[in-house]
Amino acid sequence: MLCDTISRLCIDVIILCEQYKNLAPPNTWLADADGQAAIWVQGGIPVQEHPARVHPYFTWARIGGIFFFSVYAPTRLSGIEFSALLANITEGARGKRPLVIAGDFNA
Repeated sequence: MLCDTISRLCIDVIILCEQYKNLAPPNTWLADADGQAAIWVQGGIPVQEHPARVHPYFTWARIGGIFFFSVYAPTRLSGIEFSALLANITEGARGKRPLVIAGDFNA
């Protein structure tokens, strides 16, 4: 159903959370270390940049000159862990513009 909607609406970049399944090629799919935050790029649009190593709870990519961050913060994170995640996202986003940050922060 999601694939049909994306195709019908001609959506190019999709930010997903809690997907629990990463798509295989030919899809361009960038996921976090836990497989709970992802960026899905449609239609052969090139990914210009992405992290050299995967991070827990978030991933990012530069697509069409725009930096996209996909974030999933599970409810089980303690306050300290959540603060550390926000610090990691802030550090990763530093100097990256224009910027879109989306996801499920469970805040």
